[in-house]
Amino acid sequence: MKRLIFLLSTVLLMAMMGCENPAKSRLYTEEGSKQLLRYSDYEKAEETLTKAIKYDKNNFEAYYYRGCAKVNAMKYQEAIEDFLKAVELKPDYADAYFNLGRTYYLIHNEDKACEYYKLADQYGRPNLEDYLKRCN
Repeated sequence: MKRLIFLLSTVLLMAMMGCENPAKSRLYTEEGSKQLLRYSDYEKAEETLTKAIKYDKNNFEAYYYRGCAKVNAMKYQEAIEDFLKAVELKPDYADAYFNLGRTYYLIHNEDKACEYYKLADQYGRPNLEDYLKRCN
């Protein structure tokens, strides 16, 4: 009987470890954004933010920051996918729209860049005048 209880406890504990954990996700998001912003360690930031996403698939900030890390590592298509996921989860996320525009501009797709700059402006991103001048 003790063996059965131990086995069931172990299985339950392992199942719980695979479950989403928003608090743990938040910690990894903060760590990853610090690595990205303070130390420019894009690879480590990407790894850490991937862990954040593992613990909370709805963590729009983790997708956003991971996209920023990927842009800086010149992984543009992967960055676009992360920014799109961030706006899927938070449709009014102005910074993600801005970075989508910035990334499309970097890959020379000015029409798409303008589309996202305009959305960033619509959702309240300040200081877009110079970016929107290119969009006629």
